Amino acid sequence: MFMQRETLSDSGGTLVTPEKSGGFSLVGKSTRYPETETLPVGAQARLIRAAMFSEKIGYPLNTLLTINAAHLQRMSSDGVFGIGHLWDGMQNFIELARKWPEKRGVPWVAIWSREHAGGKHGQSGEHWHIGLHLPRRMHADFAEQVARWTDAPIGDTRGANTIARSACYSWDLRTRAPAGRGPDNLAAYLGKAEPSWIRRYGKTVPNKGKPRRDKNGGTGPIQGKRFGMSKSVDTTAQARGFAQRQSPAHPFSANGSPEATQNAA
Repeated sequence: MFMQRETLSDSGGTLVTPEKSGGFSLVGKSTRYPETETLPVGAQARLIRAAMFSEKIGYPLNTLLTINAAHLQRMSSDGVFGIGHLWDGMQNFIELARKWPEKRGVPWVAIWSREHAGGKHGQSGEHWHIGLHLPRRMHADFAEQVARWTDAPIGDTRGANTIARSACYSWDLRTRAPAGRGPDNLAAYLGKAEPSWIRRYGKTVPNKGKPRRDKNGGTGPIQGKRFGMSKSVDTTAQARGFAQRQSPAHPFSANGSPEATQNAA
């Protein structure tokens, strides 16, 4: 077990042991993190730019991992969710996911978002979407690792683009979903919780900063950061990469990496 057996107290940002709190609280109620109902304006565009850049560096976002985090906590999962606040659990999970491909010689290229929805199979509450680059040869091993991290064994693997999903429908791993199109479509899906309509000068108008206003859903209370991306595709990397990606020395260059074409598969 790699997580501390502690939970957040209801009163704020202090950590208390299960004995002090009168039992282990699976779903934390702390308000130490800011709470939002939607993604900020401009989030979807940032995610799309990061996804498009992933193709330019030769490591396209080709895999989608969805985790029903609140559902796993309600199930008393003994994985990364054994902590009182889901934002803490998310940060721990992202760090584990980052190290996994890097230890196997594949750079961590990813975007992610946290959403709140009713969900199927009674899985209401917070869930996470992580779009990442993952070569096909690693699919099976990564699925097994996700099962260990979440303490939710692999179940049914049927379905379009499905790599694996848990028996309790608490996580799902698939190739370039939804709709099977490119990384930009995957990113638009992760950015769907940005408002398609906003208030301006007392009027409700279309949010022109959201490229795909046809993508909606995932809104609801989330505490902590709501979306993000790996350093390999963030704004700084994009500014640097567009100038350097033709250089053989550039570590994420499609021309400079003999494995880039293979990894994009």
